[in-house]
Amino acid sequence: MMASSHIIVGGATWFYVSTRFGVAFDVVAFGAAIVGSLAPDIDHPKSTLGQLLRPLSSWISRVFGHRGVTHSALAIAGCLWVLHEYTAYSRLLIPFIVGYLTHLGGDLLTPAGLPLLWPIKRRRNFALPILKTGGFSEQLAVTLLAGWMISGLFAGGWPEFPLQRPWRSVVAAAQSYLGEAGPDKSMPPPPARKPPDSSRPKPLKG
Repeated sequence: MMASSHIIVGGATWFYVSTRFGVAFDVVAFGAAIVGSLAPDIDHPKSTLGQLLRPLSSWISRVFGHRGVTHSALAIAGCLWVLHEYTAYSRLLIPFIVGYLTHLGGDLLTPAGLPLLWPIKRRRNFALPILKTGGFSEQLAVTLLAGWMISGLFAGGWPEFPLQRPWRSVVAAAQSYLGEAGPDKSMPPPPARKPPDSSRPKPLKG
């Protein structure tokens, strides 16, 4: 995906996540989400972030190549480890990681895909190639996704996805079948059995 698409999706996603969890808008956190949405491309010297940090970007590019370690599951694990170890900076780390994940999610939808198993399988990329980088499909998907996320800020809530209601019905049916939904209150409870009368004399044996 293009850098502009990553920025739009990363920023809109953080808007959505922060609003959903009742987090007040913070310019610094929003900026961290934007930086996170560009961070995986630090391995390319000509990327938006790579041009700002060219010495670091050039070194990463020479050692790991483009779409290497920064686009792998190892990078995701590294982000989560940093969040776990430095919880005092969660105000910046959480939006950064949200932006980072949106970048990887966007690249996963392009033909180039992601080397999720790097370095075990360096040349094996996973992809759901439904978007063409810089093409109309990317622009349309970014516009629809960002528009849906931001619309809730002005409409007082978010409209449901088309598959959201059927999915809820499936989950409810599964819970009912497995007994997780609790007893059926429409059925009357079985009558309680009376305890035996202990006052009646027992027959003598012999």
